[in-house]
Amino acid sequence: MARLTSGSAEPPRGGRDELEGTPYRALRRLGRGGMGEVLEAEHRALRKRVVVKLVRRALAGDPRFADRLRVEAQALAAVSSPHVVAVLDLGRTPAGRPYLVMERLEGRTLGEELVRRGALPVAEAIDLVRQVLAGLAAAHRVGLVHRDVKLDNVFLCAPGSAAPGGGRVAKLLDFGVAKVLDGGVEPGAAGAPGAERTFALEGPAYPTEAGLLVGTPRTASPEQARCQPVDARADVYAVGLLMYTLLVGHGPFAHLDDALEVLRAHVLEAPCPPSLRAAQLIPPALDRAVLRALAKRAEERFQSAEAFAEELGRIAAELGEAGGSARRAGVAGTGGAERMPAAAGGGEAGAAWTPEIGAWFEAMPDGTGGAGARACVAADAGEGAAPVDARLFAALTAGSTVVFSLIAALLLRGLGVW
Repeated sequence: MARLTSGSAEPPRGGRDELEGTPYRALRRLGRGGMGEVLEAEHRALRKRVVVKLVRRALAGDPRFADRLRVEAQALAAVSSPHVVAVLDLGRTPAGRPYLVMERLEGRTLGEELVRRGALPVAEAIDLVRQVLAGLAAAHRVGLVHRDVKLDNVFLCAPGSAAPGGGRVAKLLDFGVAKVLDGGVEPGAAGAPGAERTFALEGPAYPTEAGLLVGTPRTASPEQARCQPVDARADVYAVGLLMYTLLVGHGPFAHLDDALEVLRAHVLEAPCPPSLRAAQLIPPALDRAVLRALAKRAEERFQSAEAFAEELGRIAAELGEAGGSARRAGVAGTGGAERMPAAAGGGEAGAAWTPEIGAWFEAMPDGTGGAGARACVAADAGEGAAPVDARLFAALTAGSTVVFSLIAALLLRGLGVW
């Protein structure tokens, strides 16, 4: 699905209104894909701006595409969450083209945000990912697995545009390849405990053929890469990749370009802890949470989006408490000026560290990351890199200094300078 931004866009093709004969008027094209196009439109009577997903003309007669759009619309309608884009309507143009109407959002995708800013601060990344997990939890409760959670399918609403308090709200987009599971729990009208009822969404009339990958290779779970059945834990894996990317600036397998190699890595290659790739300091507990979400075996991951979100909330609370304690200690010890920790390095970089970052360093065990981390360090140094003895290195350095000094003295004497 194309992005729902208010940025660059094209006018409707040839000035023609693609939605003529419907309650909507096409204003401009926001994007195009293999299945169709996404238009910014306006309800003719209400003058309300919306976004319309419209199947391509050439595919309008293929019942599979209309069915897929129906599944997406019904899936979105079943999910009640401020972190999932809302569906407003479903219909066909007089020319027979199926369309889906969604709320219009102001802002940018998380992918665009990452390009604009680079890796996000730990606290901000945790907050946004917890919002994504809240949206997924709502989808999972009604029996939906997204199957394509990635940066471009998370929309970061502009401050104040989607939240009364002016905060930035993350919304999940594009349930076009969502998996409909058997059964779910639909909240009661009042949302009160005990008011739920079990129900089943109507799945696609034309299911995906067995043995085909559904989703994006770069963000596919190991079970998707193997073309095996998936459940909500596939989305947990994708969110683990999302968190890793937000913290580091790229995913754990960014060094691979070939799609098949990427899929192989999802199945076989252990990712390095984000703390070994990030330019910022990553708390050990967050390292562990991300790596757990990225476990190859689904049963070793967080078993639900709620469980992952709960762990991230605990980590965020601990960081907040550690930061507050460190700031108070700094003020008490320096008469109002926060002291910078001298741990792990010092110098200009050390002088820029905040007290809470110092607390993270103190909390890190020796050899952070264990055997997997050491393997990543060895990989960074190059294959076959041998350990260097510090005493031998010092002796060689001293010897080379003496030799170069003697050569310089002889040259100066030969020139008559000395």
